[in-house]
This record gives sequence, structure tokens and C-alpha cells, in this order.
Amino acid sequence: MASSDTNPNDLFKSAMAATTKAISAERDLDVAFGSEAPRSDGQILHLRTPPREISPGVAATLRGEADAVALRLAHHDPAAHSRHRPQGDIPREVYDAAETARIEALGANAMRGTAENLEAALVQRCEAAGLAAIKDQDGVPLALAVEFFLRERLTGRPLPPIAKAVTDLWRGDIEAKASDPIAQLATQIDD
Repeated sequence: MASSDTNPNDLFKSAMAATTKAISAERDLDVAFGSEAPRSDGQILHLRTPPREISPGVAATLRGEADAVALRLAHHDPAAHSRHRPQGDIPREVYDAAETARIEALGANAMRGTAENLEAALVQRCEAAGLAAIKDQDGVPLALAVEFFLRERLTGRPLPPIAKAVTDLWRGDIEAKASDPIAQLATQIDD
């Protein structure tokens, strides 16, 4: 009988928990595993339990989800975000999406492995939403296209093909209406 410290699944969970805590910069953060989507509840960070057999793609996706939550803890100021959040559904969605892109770009720019993990999680998110079959703007929320566009601009990394296809549906509109603010955002990514 193998001890829990040599079980590959337990080793993966232990490594993911330690890395997530380090990225979050929260020393007292507890990490719990369950079936729900990754999230943070105060001092507990909830991550998805890995399957018994972990393929490299699934491992990268799980790490990407964990990295995204940890980066939000490290780089997001809820009070400032709320204070500057615009009125109206679409402006709020775009504002929130831009914040997600900013936060994740900080991690992607600092650590190549984190960038790759975030991309794996992005691909899984796109596939789960059925975005591969969408061929026009009507099927893609503007906020999602803005998030992907900003991710591309702020990291300088090419988008995965599924995210690029989504972004390309809105790219002309985004560039025509927001080139200057996006260029300015790139110089203030840490703010």
C-alpha cells in the first residue's frame, strides 16, 4: 500500500496548493479541493479536485485555473475595482473582462509556465462554452472578445486558435474604437 505522500494524485494536489499559495502572496491561505469551479472565499481557496489519471493537458488546465484565482488574490483590489466600475451591463462586463486580462497578463508576463497554464485554462473555457462553432459577433459577448484581445496585447503572446477566432470576430471594432485606451492600459498594467 502506497503512502499518501507518494501517491501521484496527492503529490500533484500538494504541489498545486503550494504553488497557488506562493502566487497569491497570501501566507495564511488554506487550499481546499472539491468539485466546484475554482474560487476564493476569504482565506480559503477552493480548487477543482484532479481526476485519478491526470493527462498533461488536464494538469495544465487545472494549474491554469488555480493560477488565475491566485493571481486575482495577488493583483486585484476589490474596493478600487468597485469604485471605478461603470454603470450598465455591457460596460461592466467589459470592465470586468479587462481586469481579468490585466491580472492574468501580470502572471503570464512574469512566468512562462503560468502563461502556458493560463492558455490551457483559456482553451478549456472556450471549448466548454462552445465557442469553436461560433462564426459571427452575435454569438460572442463583446466582453469576452475584449478580454482575449487585451490578453494578446498585454502579453505579446499569440492567442490559442480558438480564442483568436473569437477575438477576430470583434478585432476590427475593438481596434477602431479603443486603440488609444488599450495602448494606454498597456503602459499602466501594474496599476
